[in-house]
Amino acid sequence: MEPMSPQAAIWIMSGECNLRCIHCYASRFLGADELTLEEKLKLIRELAECGVSYVGLTGGEPLINEDLEPCLRELYDYGIEYSVNTNATLMSEEKAELLERYDAYLFVSIDGARKETHEKMRGIGTWRKLMRGLDLIRKRSLPFSTIMAVSSLNYMEAEDYVELAESLGAEAACMIPTMPVGRARSEIIPRVDELVHALRSAESAAKKLGYWISVWCYVPAKLIIDPRFVSTWADCRRGKVVDIDPAGNLLLCDVLDLKFSNVRKGFRAAFREYLEAGEVKEVMAPRLKEPCSSCELKEICMGGCYARSYLTYGAFDGPDPYCPKTQLAREVSTERHI
Repeated sequence: MEPMSPQAAIWIMSGECNLRCIHCYASRFLGADELTLEEKLKLIRELAECGVSYVGLTGGEPLINEDLEPCLRELYDYGIEYSVNTNATLMSEEKAELLERYDAYLFVSIDGARKETHEKMRGIGTWRKLMRGLDLIRKRSLPFSTIMAVSSLNYMEAEDYVELAESLGAEAACMIPTMPVGRARSEIIPRVDELVHALRSAESAAKKLGYWISVWCYVPAKLIIDPRFVSTWADCRRGKVVDIDPAGNLLLCDVLDLKFSNVRKGFRAAFREYLEAGEVKEVMAPRLKEPCSSCELKEICMGGCYARSYLTYGAFDGPDPYCPKTQLAREVSTERHI
C-alpha cells in the first residue's frame, strides 16, 4: 500500500543569516552540506508530484540564499503555495519585486513592540532596517503576517506587539514560544506563567481590534484564550507536515537533531523510510496519560508539542510542559505530598 504523503513541508533552506539573534534555533545548521540548486529544484518537483500543497521556506535568512529566485520560480510554476520567513532587514526594491512576481507570502520577525526589546534579541540597528523593509513590503502590497518568538525578554509586550502588527498592515500577529535549542539559553526561555501572560495580553488586543492572532507550536493555547481569535497548527503528530534541513535530511522536528532519511534518495522513498522510523511512529501514536487522556482537546492536541516534551522529559508522549492542565496537576500533586 502506498504510504501517505504530507500536505506541507517546512524547509530550512540554510542556516546562513545576516544576523546573530540570541534565540536562533537554526544556528545549528551553519556549515551544513546544503543541497545544490539542482537538488533543490528536484525536491520541489518531487514535493509537487507527492501532492504537497504548501512549503514554508525558512532559515537562517532565505533572502540571502543565492538559489532563492529559481526555487521561488519552481514553486510558483508548480502551483505550490509557499511562504518565506524573513527578518526583513535585507529587503530591497529588487527583492520585493522578486517576491511580488512569484506571489510570495511573508512572515516577518518582530520580537517585541519596542526598538530596545527587538534589538536586545536581534542586534543593534535591526529595528530601523526592519521598519525600512516593512515599508518596501507595504509599497509592493506584499501579503504578510508578523511573528514574535515569545521569550522572558518580551512577553510583557505581547498586547502592544499585536497592536503594532495591526497598525503595520499585517494580516495576522503570530506568536511562537522560544525553544531551548541553538543559541537560545535557558534564561530567555519563557516560564509557563510568562507564556500565559503573553497569550492573554495578545487576546485582549485581538478582541479590542477585532484582529486575528495565530499561535504556533502550542495547541494548548486553546485552553487559555478564546478560540475565536486564535488559530493553532496541530498536524505535526499526524504525518501531514515534514521538516527538511539544509542538507535534505527529514527531521522529526526542526528543533530536534533527529534525522530519518534524506531527500537525495528521492522524496517519496525518503518519506516512506521516515514513516517507518520507531520515533516517528511513537509521535504519531502517543500513549497519552493524565491529564491528556481525559482532556477535551486530546484528539487535536495529542499531548501537545512532542519536541518540547522530548527536550523536557526525554519522551514524545507528553504532556506538553506548557499545558496549563499539566501545571495544575503538578500543583495538586505537590499539595497532596506536603
